[in-house]
Amino acid sequence: MRSILSKLWLGITGLVIIIIVLIWIFQIFFLNRFYLNERSNLLLNEGKAIASLIEKTENLDPLSVNIKDEIDAFTSSYTAGIIIFTPNQGVLYSSDSSKIFRDNINSFLNFRDIRRDLLSQKVFVKQNRIHILNATFITVGVPLVHNDEIVGTAILSSPVQPIKETITILRRQLTIITLLSIAIGTVLALILAKIFTSPIVKINQAAKQIAKGDFSSKVNIKSKDEIGVLGKTINNLSTQLGQTEKFRREFIANTSHELKTPISLIRAYAELVMETKGEEKKNTADYLNVIIDESSRLNNMVEDMLYLSKMEAGYYTPNLTDFNIIETIKKVLDKLSHIAKENEISLIKDFSADSIMVTADEDKIYQVILNLINNAIMHSTNDTTVIIKISDRQNMIRIEIIDNGIGIPEEDLPHIWDRFYKVDKSRQRNNTGTGLGMSIVKNILEAHNFKYGINSKVNKGTKIWIEMTK
Repeated sequence: MRSILSKLWLGITGLVIIIIVLIWIFQIFFLNRFYLNERSNLLLNEGKAIASLIEKTENLDPLSVNIKDEIDAFTSSYTAGIIIFTPNQGVLYSSDSSKIFRDNINSFLNFRDIRRDLLSQKVFVKQNRIHILNATFITVGVPLVHNDEIVGTAILSSPVQPIKETITILRRQLTIITLLSIAIGTVLALILAKIFTSPIVKINQAAKQIAKGDFSSKVNIKSKDEIGVLGKTINNLSTQLGQTEKFRREFIANTSHELKTPISLIRAYAELVMETKGEEKKNTADYLNVIIDESSRLNNMVEDMLYLSKMEAGYYTPNLTDFNIIETIKKVLDKLSHIAKENEISLIKDFSADSIMVTADEDKIYQVILNLINNAIMHSTNDTTVIIKISDRQNMIRIEIIDNGIGIPEEDLPHIWDRFYKVDKSRQRNNTGTGLGMSIVKNILEAHNFKYGINSKVNKGTKIWIEMTK
């Protein structure tokens, strides 16, 4: 399989060769005709310029200085001869720039084709080989008009041989240029191919390292083109996969740790039940209660993990309905009132209205409020309050849950929404939670595009707020 370097090199080299071949085809088939046509047009235009000057002159014999200067300027710049011929006077003027015309004017004019064209008194362009002169000429004739009468013909003729010599020289030069172009083009193609493929090779190597699990692999491409964008994408992919791998390891470690405790307790108490004899059987109910509690905790943890995984995988879509958020919060408070009373916590309602309608998934918002108020109770000290405040503002409802509990250290705040993250267990009322509650809250709120946040200070309490659009 050819590498992209060889393909690019062969492609650029092939393009150079194709261009050179096209130039050669033009040289072989069209250059001679092109040069002859250009020379014919040049002679014809000059003949028309002379005819225009003669038409404006007052006297043809002798020719005016302007006409002679025009003829001399042209013949000195190009290999051509010019003859002013009139039927009555014959050769009225001939340029002396070309020896072949100076010595053979009469023979030239008596050539059959040229003589016939002169008599026609029309514009003519001919290419003839005149054997008596041993040369091939491009001959152009332009009628001369004076006082509205055709008085003669301007004959301009140029030998073909210098043109052919020029074409031969050009072809020799083209041969040298062709060889140099192929050599230089091949080298430049190789250099350009290496320049273009070098970042692609780097990206390929980085992708292979990422595929092997080395997520620290990065590519250093500074260009701002599509390849540079691809390099940045690979670097971003490497970073994201590294974070995912880190999360996976942490998830496995945390899950294993969280599952280990209830599983160990279930096993231990199950063994105690099996070994209980005699009077000790009166403790069997207590042991079985511990097994049931830990089994329930284990089941809740598994359900939370499955639920959270579904949300993070994008399988959860809020079932939006219109409902009274005040009633939903009251239901939560009724459910948690017993727990709050046991822990000597006062639940204080601060509502701006008795009825506030919102559009959201009622069941999931219920779960959010339940988790947040329950957390506030669990992290509060005895004989304190938890305030649930609701403010109705234009197009938005703001819910605040404020406690006067132990608070959260500043370094823990950025991680409070992470899976399995728990503040120092010695600081909370119990450690029976799964560590997934806040992460579930975060995912539900983000699925609704609701804003949320947390403010806390150690030993001064915590405030969690949610802003819900109406």
